[in-house]
Amino acid sequence: MKTVFILSALLSLAVLPACQPETPVARSGPVVSSGTAQVGGPFTLVNGAGETVTDKDFLGQPQLIYFGFTYCPDVCPMGLQQMGAATDLLGRDAEKLQTILISLDPERDTPGIMAQYVTGNGFPDNLIGLTGSVEQVDTAKAAFKVYAKKVSMGADTDDYTVDHSSLMYLMDKDGKFAAFFTKDDSPETIAKRIKPYLK
Repeated sequence: MKTVFILSALLSLAVLPACQPETPVARSGPVVSSGTAQVGGPFTLVNGAGETVTDKDFLGQPQLIYFGFTYCPDVCPMGLQQMGAATDLLGRDAEKLQTILISLDPERDTPGIMAQYVTGNGFPDNLIGLTGSVEQVDTAKAAFKVYAKKVSMGADTDDYTVDHSSLMYLMDKDGKFAAFFTKDDSPETIAKRIKPYLK
């Protein structure tokens, strides 16, 4: 029986440091739950070619999914380079894994921008970018329990960033949640956890 972190604890590990309390807090130890985490579900988005895709289009092969945005200055590129380093360690088996970036900024991340962004240096070779309407992205965020909030950076309506959790979600070939990874997981650890799902 698989033991996984409760999702609230999961998200608390991944939010930006500014969200953490400044004073020590008493803790009773790790919080765990038995069973399968309710992560993932139906979504309808748009790929870099402007084509509509759904979660069902990725069934049949495991997926490694990251939520981010193209204007992200450092967290997202670092997360995707971490993903790229992990898939490099898989060698030819990496072809059995679909890597996906889902935009948290659909107002700026058009399909064309996403198609160009996913070719970034150090990113996985087969990374695809998905975006859509605000409503479509909100549905995907809710399915994966993703925290994201638009934060104004100035008077201009386009001058904003997106505060968000930074996690990679491993889904098996049937679209079921298998594992998650944080920025603290080494590429070696990630590759090792992924390998059994590529058989």
